[in-house]
Amino acid sequence: MKSLKGGRAQAAAGAAVLIAIIAGLMVMFVILIPPQERAKLLDENYSGTSSSGIHSSSSSLTAKNLLTASPGRIDYLAQSEIEHPIPVVTIYTSREGRILAERSRIKSKNAVFTEETSDFTFTIHNLDHTSDVLLNFFVQSIVGDMIIELNGQEIFSGSLKPGASAPISLPKSLLQKDNRIELKSISPGIAFWRTHEAVLNKVKVVADVKNVEAQSSKNVFLILNQEKKNLERGLLKFTPECKPGEVGKLRVKINGKELYNAIPDCDIKIIPVEFSTDLIHVGENQIEFFTEEGTYILSHVLIESKLKDLEFPTYYFDLSLEEFEEVQAGGKRVRLEMDFVDVVTVKRADIVFNGHLDSFETKEVVYTMDLSEDVVKGNNAIKIKPKKTLEIRELRMDLVK
Repeated sequence: MKSLKGGRAQAAAGAAVLIAIIAGLMVMFVILIPPQERAKLLDENYSGTSSSGIHSSSSSLTAKNLLTASPGRIDYLAQSEIEHPIPVVTIYTSREGRILAERSRIKSKNAVFTEETSDFTFTIHNLDHTSDVLLNFFVQSIVGDMIIELNGQEIFSGSLKPGASAPISLPKSLLQKDNRIELKSISPGIAFWRTHEAVLNKVKVVADVKNVEAQSSKNVFLILNQEKKNLERGLLKFTPECKPGEVGKLRVKINGKELYNAIPDCDIKIIPVEFSTDLIHVGENQIEFFTEEGTYILSHVLIESKLKDLEFPTYYFDLSLEEFEEVQAGGKRVRLEMDFVDVVTVKRADIVFNGHLDSFETKEVVYTMDLSEDVVKGNNAIKIKPKKTLEIRELRMDLVK
């Protein structure tokens, strides 16, 4: 009797295991078949999914997808131009007298058995910035004529009177970076018994040297990626304060490329200079002002970015006569769904649908809007005009029950 009951129990257990295996296989079959076939098998309506495979809470009601797009980043600019003010710029050059070399005393002598010369050297660090180089000295005593040479070339020959002497100009064509001046007394010739001699005191080489330490000024301004992307042209404005006839050319460079090179009208209020967008780039940009001569005070310096008119994306879809009539009758609705990339920032925009304006503001990652009242038969158009930069992963227009 016990043996019979044990056999029945084993048979029942085996049947239960078999039923569980069959049920598991059926569940796996239902899961693995395509969604459309699964919907038919379960007698349900297939609603479809977005391109990312994510359903919104109401997507199970979707009967037909009318439009799917990936707008991505849509920029927003509140103004048509962006200003970058630069502080007042003061640039100038000045000239100052400098002593390039100095000797307290030099002497030359020429006699029948004696010839004595004196020389000294001096350096000019920048020939372009050095002018009016003069040799000054005081004649203590002199007998006979003498010769003065610059770098081996005679620049003076003759006699001088004791006392302060007129400066001797050193020709710029003979000047070098390193220079040598030599003093010689001319031979007495047939009067061999004579001695020609010259003694000079307080010998100096002086020159006018241009001070260029303040002849240029550099400033930095920043261009953001959004600004550069929508930049149509650039404009530099400044007001020059200067003295006519006392200034040289004013040069302006942006990122090392010349933008302006001229002597401006010192009485003009504003000088506008338009430049290509190729001169500037995203991030840090450098503007440099440079004068060749004189003093400039540049005020109201402004760099303006003239921006293009933004073209916002427009998307289209068709609605058949039958679908339009269903929407009009209330049997179906046209729904807009937008999937954003984050849930942190506030998203604000205007939706222009077939000429009708709606607005939204949300922090959600998915936002839906019913647009049934504004649909038309045939071609429909929707445009997104952000009130701040948006990043939309996916936009869908669905015809739902």
